[in-house]
Amino acid sequence: MSVTETKRKEIIDDDEIEIRLSDIIGFLKNSRRRIIIGALIGFTVGALYAFSKSNIYTSQVTVMPEIQARSGGLGGLGSLAGLAGIDINSATGGGVDAIRPDVYPDVLQSVPFALYLLKQPVYSQKLQAKMSLAKFVNQINASGFIGIIAGMFSKKDEITKDERLDPGNFSQAIQVTKEQEELIKVIQKTVTALYDKKTGLLTLTSSVQDPVVAATVARLSLEYLTNYITTYRTEKARRQVTFLVQRVNEAKSRYQTAEYILSTYRDRNRNVFLNTAKIDEQRLQADFLLEQSVYNELSKQLEQAKIKVQDETPVFKILEPPTVPLRKSAPKRSLIILGFGIVGGIVSIIGAFIRRIQLNTKSL
Repeated sequence: MSVTETKRKEIIDDDEIEIRLSDIIGFLKNSRRRIIIGALIGFTVGALYAFSKSNIYTSQVTVMPEIQARSGGLGGLGSLAGLAGIDINSATGGGVDAIRPDVYPDVLQSVPFALYLLKQPVYSQKLQAKMSLAKFVNQINASGFIGIIAGMFSKKDEITKDERLDPGNFSQAIQVTKEQEELIKVIQKTVTALYDKKTGLLTLTSSVQDPVVAATVARLSLEYLTNYITTYRTEKARRQVTFLVQRVNEAKSRYQTAEYILSTYRDRNRNVFLNTAKIDEQRLQADFLLEQSVYNELSKQLEQAKIKVQDETPVFKILEPPTVPLRKSAPKRSLIILGFGIVGGIVSIIGAFIRRIQLNTKSL
């Protein structure tokens, strides 16, 4: 080994810092007081934070939605053509519904749903009163520890002011105030939905500070979703029914008028044997038969349209109905306190380590 290599090795050995397990144990023993104090502070802060949070109760609804597919009549050829990159359903007018079950959670995160839910009446076991969901959320937030602190610093003059940007609604769009916007965010966090593609089950979850309100919100969410999907799937058929009802009423009126005119003409010309009278009678009878056939055909189409509405109505099979929870689901106060205590101890260890490094640096 050359002299140069020997010097390099000596420099590298001088730069290396050897840390032994005994040094770590000794460091922890010397800093145990600081670590214990940090952990106690963490436990105290964690306890204050944990007990300042209100109890959360969770209610769930499990349903099995019906999936309606409109095939183009080609059977298994559709899947074979799909492997070749050919979409037969688009060419034949078939396919599945535009709103599939995996889109249902997005429906429950929409602004119209939140506005609908905020207007619904609920009964609070905690407040022992019946009120709208919006009023319940405001009262619960105001009665909490954080709500009381926030209320002390809030300006009362800025409340009850309708801050709509378009009071005349010229834009024809949904407008919400700042208070409604905050309530909508609360609802979007309160109600969640999860669709399992493997099992085909849809689970609606409602998490509220009141057990009765939680069950009520879960039920209202399912009702809104059911009505929304039913309206979507049957809207075209219902419009067809409305259109045919009008046409049937008009055809019935014309049919009855033609029948009355024909009967009146026959009564007036009972003993007349003129050819012109017979021609007029044949013409009136032809008009009567035409109106009768139109009325009968429209009546058949109306019955078929009503059957189609029933056929298009989706089925939501409830596997697990909403129940009033008996135990809270959150917060996990013991875990919160333990987590804060661990964080406090770790922060104390880091602080003691930094202080040790500073002392060693000054001593050199």
